This record gives sequence, C-alpha cells and structure tokens, in this order.
Amino acid sequence: MDIDDCYAKVVGTFGRYQVWVFCAHLVNTLILCPQTFLLVFIGAKPCEVNSTNPHVDNRSFIAVEWDLLDRAWIEDIIQSMYFVGFLIGVVIFGQLSDRFGRRVVMLAGFHMLVPVSLMSGYSFSWQSFAATRFGVGFLMGGAALVQFIYTQEMIGRKWWAYTGLLGSATFAVGIMLISWTAFYITPWRLLTRTIAYLQIFPTLCIWTLCESPRWLYSKGRLVEAEMLLVKMAKRNGVKDPVINLRKKIDKINQHYTLIDLLGNIETRKRAFIMAYLWFVNSFIYYALALAASDISKNLYLSEGLQGLVEFPALLFCLLTINRMWCGRKRLLVTCFIFSGLFSLAIMAFQNKEKSSGKLVCGLLGKMMIAASFSTVYIYTPELFPTVVRNVAMGSSSMSSRVGGILASFSKSLISYNSYLAYSMFGFAGVSAGILAMLLPETLGRKPPDTFDDVLKQLNKGKPDDVHFPIITMFKNHISNGNDQIKLLVPSESEEGDVTEMT
Repeated sequence: MDIDDCYAKVVGTFGRYQVWVFCAHLVNTLILCPQTFLLVFIGAKPCEVNSTNPHVDNRSFIAVEWDLLDRAWIEDIIQSMYFVGFLIGVVIFGQLSDRFGRRVVMLAGFHMLVPVSLMSGYSFSWQSFAATRFGVGFLMGGAALVQFIYTQEMIGRKWWAYTGLLGSATFAVGIMLISWTAFYITPWRLLTRTIAYLQIFPTLCIWTLCESPRWLYSKGRLVEAEMLLVKMAKRNGVKDPVINLRKKIDKINQHYTLIDLLGNIETRKRAFIMAYLWFVNSFIYYALALAASDISKNLYLSEGLQGLVEFPALLFCLLTINRMWCGRKRLLVTCFIFSGLFSLAIMAFQNKEKSSGKLVCGLLGKMMIAASFSTVYIYTPELFPTVVRNVAMGSSSMSSRVGGILASFSKSLISYNSYLAYSMFGFAGVSAGILAMLLPETLGRKPPDTFDDVLKQLNKGKPDDVHFPIITMFKNHISNGNDQIKLLVPSESEEGDVTEMT
C-alpha cells in the first residue's frame, strides 16, 4: 500500500495523535500571531491612544524613545523589514525542510526565534530594532510555514479545508489577544519580551512530535516511515496495526520548475492571476489592519474588532465553499469585489473624523478580505497539476509577502492622502475580483496531476456545466437515441470526483 492508503485504511485520517499535532499547530499560531501586529501598538503616536488607554506613558512608544514622531516613515520601514524577512524565510525554510526533514527544521527555527524575539525587547536604537524584526520575520515565517506543511501532511486530505479554516480562526483570536494584551501591558519593551517568553511553550511541544511519514516516504525511507505509522496507529487506538509500504513507480517527473509552470499557456494564465490575487489579499488585509488608528478613535477596540469579524467571514466560507451554487470561484469573486467596495466606501466618511460609519466599512472590508484569504488557500492547489503545485503555491506565497511589504507603508500613505490610499485598496479589490472570473471552478473535480489533465478538463467544456446542478439534457445521447437525462453532481469521495446520476 502507499502512504495515502495507510492513513485511510490503518492509521486514521484524524485520530487522537493527529488531533494533538493539530492542537500544537493552533497553539503556535495563536502565540505567534501577535508578532505580526506588535508594531501597530508600540509604533502608535501618543495622541492616538492617550484618550482611550489610561495605562500608557512615554515608555509605551518607540517613537517617543527614539524621537520618531516626525519621521513616521521609519516605523513603516521597520514593519516592512519584518515582511521582507518573512518572504526570505518562506523560501529558505521550505527548501531546507524538503532536504533535511520537517521536524528538525521546525525545531531549529522556533528555538532560534525565542532569543531573537527577546533581543527586540533590548534594542538600543531603531536600526537594531529593525534588524531584529527582520530576524523575527525570517524565523517565524519560515518555521511557521514548515509547521503548516507538516500538520497537513499528518492529516488526511479530506480534512485539509476544515483544518485550514480553523487555523485562520486561531489567527483571528491571536489578533484579539494582542489587542487585549497591549492595552494592559503598555511598556513596549515589556510587551515585546512577554510575547517572546510565551513562545517557549509551543516550542517545547514540538519535541513531542515525530517526523512526517509522508516526507520519509517521499525520500524512499520506507522502513522509518512504517515504524512511525505503526506508532501513530497505536496512539490512535488501533490494535496490532500492520503496515507494508510499497513505493509506487513514479510516472510523474518530480523536477518541474517555474519555467515549466509558465511554459504551459493555461497554467501560465492561472499562475499570473493567482499571483495578483495573493498580492491583493495580503495588501488589503494588512493595510486595513495597520490603518486601525485611522478607522477608529480607539486603536485597541478597532484592532480587536478586526480580529473578531474574521469569525463570521470564516463561517461564511465554511457554509458556502462546498455548495454547488457557490463553489470556490464565485465565493472568491464576491469577497474580493465587496472588500474593494467597502474600502472605497470609507472615503465617504473621511470628513467625519473616525466616525462609526468609517469603522463599520473598515470592519466589513476586513471581513470580506479575510474570507477571500481563507478561500484562496483552498482554491490555489486545486487549480494546478501535481507536478507544479508546490511551485505554484510558492510563487503565490511570495507575491503575498510583497503585498505585505507594501502594506507596511499604508499608514503613512493614509496620513499623506487618505483618499488616494483607500481608492488604491478599493481598486485592488475590485480588479482582483474581475480577474478571478477568468479562472475555472474546481468544486467537484479531481485536482489535475499533469499538464495533460489540465488540457483534458478544458476540453470537457465549461466547469460550470459540471460543478453546478444544471440538468444536461440529451448530452452525448441524442445520436444514440437515448432520451435519458443526466445530472452531474460532485461525489463524496476524498478526491472530489464527479458522479454521474441517470
């Protein structure tokens, strides 16, 4: 049997051990999230929070300590350095984990993250603080990516969409956590160190995790993979599990590169569109988060609510993404366009300083872009064949980080010209929604394995004919004199094949 058969027939796709692995991932996500939004609070100006937080003083702001009040662009550079580190970390750690294994790279990354995070709290200048923030982004982005891959590899494929949405929900809780913590722990150095110390617990949890059997299997280390799978099966309550792995003859060349992805006209079109969609997702998501002080007069309430509104967004995704009348494509188009429209609507309240209308539009825009972010993570792997799926995900993720880097300057842009800033957010969202219309629907279709599979799917006709409950009368039957009616609906199989009902 191959590795997928082992999980489905012997080990279990989401047993007790996988639940523990997933919980460790959620705890780490919860504790690491505040690192991304730390500068929103310690980089604020005293006038933005003095009226809403009685606990703040001059020790609460890096701008006061390093005389940056008239040089707000420096804080944008510090935030952008974090995302630059994040981008580089994703690329390097992904390569290292493919070569040396998931567990060892996770351990190295998270163990180095704790002291580097602590160094941020002891910075003696804004330059040294920017350098440590780059290090935090590099280690956190890389190690967190590897843990996400590891968690997905330990769980059956049919659970991936649900675990992905739960991970997004945990990230939203992390946003609310940093908002609440920053309100009460106001000295910026103490807040930075507190977040660093909290990272020790999930780091220790990683020691209890084993290596990924899927990675061992991919490297041909079948005996080690079998031993780990047997151990996992026993922890899941399976009595006397028997596993005999057999490496299938790989008929697919595993050495495809970005050149191959762009060499095919259809995958090239999809790659460029998805790169833009990921860029817009990250750009609007973080721009609205970093602009919390402009959207509401209460920075802590605004940021906390931005985390809270992600829950209805995720619930919306959960209820619609697998519905035939909606699917991935229509959900993504809807979320992008409305995120852009709500961003444009903020301009209607610009003359009313920090009004409730501006707050509502900002929160609705954040809710829609959070929903699209969750959808695009599920949609992207289904669009590309197996041979270039990792390449496509990697290039899309890099585009996302570029969006985060540019979003770091959104606060200064809003201060310079708020109408220009929000019109950029709105145009980006609407244009992304329009471009998403050019993509095919994937609900109910088995993800392609090769470039030939992509071509075959295109030749079968419009995806909407397959993925929506439309009765196709006399299709391929008129010439045979068959007057039966066919209804094509997605099956309940894990691969999402289409079942034909007559």
